[in-house]
Amino acid sequence: MSSDEHLAARRILPVTEEELQRIILNIHDGPVQKLFAALSQLNLMQGRIGEGEAQTEDWQTCLTRVSGLIESSLTEIKTSLGVFRPPEFARRDLLSVLEGLILQHEEFTGCRVDFETWGEAWSASLPVKIALYRILQESLSNVYRHAGVESARVILSCDHKSVRLEVIDEGRGFSPPPLTGPEGTERSEHIGLRGMRERVSLVGGIVAVESAVGKGTHITVEVPRDE
Repeated sequence: MSSDEHLAARRILPVTEEELQRIILNIHDGPVQKLFAALSQLNLMQGRIGEGEAQTEDWQTCLTRVSGLIESSLTEIKTSLGVFRPPEFARRDLLSVLEGLILQHEEFTGCRVDFETWGEAWSASLPVKIALYRILQESLSNVYRHAGVESARVILSCDHKSVRLEVIDEGRGFSPPPLTGPEGTERSEHIGLRGMRERVSLVGGIVAVESAVGKGTHITVEVPRDE
């Protein structure tokens, strides 16, 4: 293992712990708060019924609002739980693993993913499959949560030596921090990008993030087929 891979191995556990804390925080700040809001709406209507003030149109408005809050909460919960339900990486080839993730993302979020493939042989080592799955999962989640668009493009290409994964959106974009070298970010708000960096380093690959405010984001990952 190279010095870069040793460094990535030392840093991946803190990143994983931060990711878990982020999932817990997202559930608390997202669906939990929305369910409390839905409950408050129902309690309000119950109080108005008890006082004889509730009207049919009030109920209709309340039920529509409650239904929207619950539906949104369920989507966020399913998306978060998807992190803990990886496919059977060892049994399935790389294409099957990533196709399953994309279908799950579309089902849970309603966002469309245009998936293009180049190449025919999709065998890859187990560490490579896991790394690319997690990087694609993070990338699609970022499109859904931050890009402000309802579609993304994923390109997977493979030759006899390497696998290349690209995730492209035409959303609001951002100013990406440096990922490598002495200026490489270690900031907590860049946990997703740091996770991509460490995972790709562990399998001897590279990751590049191209983005600008108002101009979308293009993430490119290239790894050897056999780690």
